[in-house]
Amino acid sequence: MPEYIAIGDIHGTDVLLGKLLSRLPRQGELVFLGDYIDRGPGSRAVLDCLSRLAMERSCHFLRGNHEAMLLAALDGDRVMEQFWLRNGGLQLLDSYAGRPTAEHVAFLRQTVPYLATDDYIFVHAGLRPAVPLAEQTLDDLLWIRDPFLQSTYDWGRRVIHGHTPTDGLAPDILPHRINVDTGAVYGGALTAIALPDCTCIAIPAT
Repeated sequence: MPEYIAIGDIHGTDVLLGKLLSRLPRQGELVFLGDYIDRGPGSRAVLDCLSRLAMERSCHFLRGNHEAMLLAALDGDRVMEQFWLRNGGLQLLDSYAGRPTAEHVAFLRQTVPYLATDDYIFVHAGLRPAVPLAEQTLDDLLWIRDPFLQSTYDWGRRVIHGHTPTDGLAPDILPHRINVDTGAVYGGALTAIALPDCTCIAIPAT
């Protein structure tokens, strides 16, 4: 029986999300690792689905860098708005035929930067090596790549993350971290991993 089920970056792939959810065990708390929106065609449908799911079973919704970009744009950061539009924001706007709904914006504002348990640290991008969890910056939690990915630093708990797509259709399962982003929006797969057994459920994009 899984304790947690972590789901990688969705990026508006609502059809894959529906198929994945139908195959997940009913046991276990769901941990969504962020980047629900942008790039794919179904950002609105994804947020509709996640909002409903939150009323049906125990879920944790982490913030990804794409949610952070959207929220910064909505809060008036024009530089970030332009960066967001160039990185998938236009597809989100198309899915709404305009601005996102107030309900969905409120949902995204409630997302959290990480979830720490006795055995795991769930986070979108990763952690700065050798920096205590409480001292990590939000920028690193949402955006870090090489310093984290190339490190073997052990935080005493396995880090479960997304953000950087793996090279194949399978997650990277290492002793100190697991990367669940298998590039769904790039033709890879939308993947979940059930913990502690590390059982993978993947829906290929093609």
